[in-house]
Amino acid sequence: MRTKTLLILALIVALAFPVISAEPKVKFGGLIYTYGFFHSNTDFDKDTKDGNSYLYIHADIQTTVDFGKGVTFYTMLGAWSQHGANPYWGVDLQGYPDPSLRILQGYIEVKNIGNSPISFTIGKKRLLYGDGAVLFDGGEDGATGLWLNYSKGKVNADLFYIRLAQSHGIAYVGAPFYGGYNPESYDGYPGNINLIGIYSTITFSKAINLQPYLIFRPWNVEAGHSASPMWAGVRLEGNLKSLSFALEYTQMGGEDGYGVKYKGYELLAKADYSFSSKFAMGAAYVSFSGDDDPTDGSNYLYESATNGPYTFGFYKDWPGFGPAHLMTTGYGFAGLDPGNTTMTNLNTINFHISLSLGAFTLRGDLFVYARNKVAPGGHKSMGNELAFLAKYNYREHITFGFTAGAWSPGDYFKKDLELEGRAATAYGGYFWTALAF
Repeated sequence: MRTKTLLILALIVALAFPVISAEPKVKFGGLIYTYGFFHSNTDFDKDTKDGNSYLYIHADIQTTVDFGKGVTFYTMLGAWSQHGANPYWGVDLQGYPDPSLRILQGYIEVKNIGNSPISFTIGKKRLLYGDGAVLFDGGEDGATGLWLNYSKGKVNADLFYIRLAQSHGIAYVGAPFYGGYNPESYDGYPGNINLIGIYSTITFSKAINLQPYLIFRPWNVEAGHSASPMWAGVRLEGNLKSLSFALEYTQMGGEDGYGVKYKGYELLAKADYSFSSKFAMGAAYVSFSGDDDPTDGSNYLYESATNGPYTFGFYKDWPGFGPAHLMTTGYGFAGLDPGNTTMTNLNTINFHISLSLGAFTLRGDLFVYARNKVAPGGHKSMGNELAFLAKYNYREHITFGFTAGAWSPGDYFKKDLELEGRAATAYGGYFWTALAF
């Protein structure tokens, strides 16, 4: 298999080499955004004194080298995460330094190989399809892998092999002989986590497209146990004059390597209507299935293939639903992974209105949260969140923004989590500045 892969890569490079021009064109770009997050009472217990604020910064420099005739090399060097190390100590109050520079993206792209409709990409590249219900890398670092793209007429399809997580194999190379013979020192399990799949787009007109997809995530968890979850789904998008909409359904399958079958699903329905260039209204329903019986041999809890954030259209220039809900998820990223108990097993209803006044944008949201599945005698209601957002675009280059939300708890928190009498509203939000060039 490795020999065949190397031969295919060698053939692609051989086909691309003759078309590379002698004088490549170089283009530079960059991006910086700063976020000031804050939250209070996000455990919904008024008797605990929880709340904090922190600064999050992303900064990068991008380089595109165009060799001509479809051959390009792209790099993004930067850093991202929480910043706030004391400039003299070099660490923050918990002893952590600020994040350091690294390759966020870096890949080679060869378009229309041999004047065919097939293009090829290898390296570390941004990964996002739809709202991220199945595939999203998180928006900071890219995913490492190989992509073959077919684009002709109304059909565009990505066929990919992505190394989602690696088992640090380089540390074990030569281990049986290094420092003396030891046959127990070998690189066996756990294995790497890979993504293999196809994501396609069929364009029926300028207004409507259909996106069918199929993704597998094989992983050798340990000797004799190989997980093989899969995601099969379809997304329909439309933009009909003043109305834009999206419908999506994803069904999980496969097994976890221990005899438990994956049966989770995701469902999306959303629409926005513009009454004018200034005023618009919209609504959405998002469902991530839950599991109410962990002993029946089937896992109905939905998770994404990357366990990455759910974007909800990036309506607030950050992934996730309301800003208060966001601050109850791990690291404030709204990841669709089993550990995020306020993100998975969740039904969300949203209503929103927005007003655009030149460079200003104002938006108000109502989110209704509920558990998708509960144990017998449990309560589904998680309560409601009211959220506000304001953005200002300064001289078409810099964006200033602010969003905040208040989440009133429902019976799930009051009764199932036994917070009756102590349950209180959770608050969360952030202000941000972004500049790209």
